[in-house]
Amino acid sequence: MAVHQETRRLGYSPQQLFELISEVEHYPEFLPLWREVRISRTASLEKGKSTYYTDQTIQIGPFTKRFQTTTLLDPYCSIHITSSDALFRQFSINWLLSEEKNSSSNVNFSLNCVAASPLLRPIFDLALMESARSIVSTFEHRAKMLYGS
Repeated sequence: MAVHQETRRLGYSPQQLFELISEVEHYPEFLPLWREVRISRTASLEKGKSTYYTDQTIQIGPFTKRFQTTTLLDPYCSIHITSSDALFRQFSINWLLSEEKNSSSNVNFSLNCVAASPLLRPIFDLALMESARSIVSTFEHRAKMLYGS
């Protein structure tokens, strides 16, 4: 089981971070495990919220795995990503954003993932935990590249 939670203060607005995190099709450009992401469908919901459905491909060692996710977007506040794909027994990623002083944000990130296959579980756990531990820093680095420091 890969479980990770992290809270950090980043020097970017919730809007900047929300836009960066929600641009899932760019993940292969800067996230190590992601090889391909395609949004297959989008839908608008009430009160400005929206959702999109993605087909994603990750590579963990010699294994390339394709899976689907559903992402619920609450602009500038939260992003909730889930998957009911057969690859996982459990999969959720949550981003909570809140504004702090001086145009910075409090970021609460959590990942909870369990591979369905007992054979793949140790490999997934190791790779996903390594990725999860650095994901907020990876997004912070991407924000520096796009928005400056």
